[in-house]
Amino acid sequence: MGRSAALGVFVTLALLAGARAQAAAEFCPAALVSAPIAVDPNSVRFRLGAISSRSVSGVVRLQTAKGWYAAAFENLAFKLVEQSYNDQGFPFSHEDYLTEDIVVKLPVAAPVLYAYVAQAVAKGDTFLNWDRFGLVACSPTPFSPKDKQNAARPMPPLSKTPVQLSALPIAAPIRATCSEPFDDVRVIKAGPFHYPAILGRDDPSARPTGVTVVVVAVDRDASVVDAWVWEPIGTPMLDQAVVDEARKAKYSPGKAFCENVPGYFVLRSVFTQ
Repeated sequence: MGRSAALGVFVTLALLAGARAQAAAEFCPAALVSAPIAVDPNSVRFRLGAISSRSVSGVVRLQTAKGWYAAAFENLAFKLVEQSYNDQGFPFSHEDYLTEDIVVKLPVAAPVLYAYVAQAVAKGDTFLNWDRFGLVACSPTPFSPKDKQNAARPMPPLSKTPVQLSALPIAAPIRATCSEPFDDVRVIKAGPFHYPAILGRDDPSARPTGVTVVVVAVDRDASVVDAWVWEPIGTPMLDQAVVDEARKAKYSPGKAFCENVPGYFVLRSVFTQ
């Protein structure tokens, strides 16, 4: 059996499905699922994502080469989108909750360097119940302009009826004061992994093969908020073993504009014969 692994306010929920625990955590009612993509010299597009169905109003801040801007949005609906993926030859599907395309028009032609949801209020979230918090101030994310587009949530073709927003200039809300202002959540000490002994005990060739992807929510103080299976291998005991490993690891928090911020770590484990 071979295996490889890499890779403010928050709400968390644990559900029981049989004997298998599932969990989920968010630090904001909405988040960009990738870096903004230029539509033309004055406009960018992106989508917002969430763990569950809801509608959200709020503000997105955008840093450009010519200053900061903000765009307000109202009652954007997050709808279920089931997407197909192929991870090193192992196909799977995943349900994401995304808004329609959002196109933000800037008053100047300038590349967008960074963007994040600065505040948001949710309605109709019956899964994590963000509604009870009202308007939430959200932290910048550790997503860096140097990062590649999030392959886990690829941007589909531009929709025919995108949400159109206009951005207004604002004073710089944050300033970087260090040489490396952004950093991802990182593992500083891996957790112990215990392969379930019962799997393949009588027939080692029957051991499960495939990929388990676990998402770990890490707060600004480096504490683990929660960990859950994003891509299951299909064997609950093996998925849970990876979750346990992720929970027991030690992390350094994400960093944005030189400050510690909450973020996510993705633990990807490949099991082969």
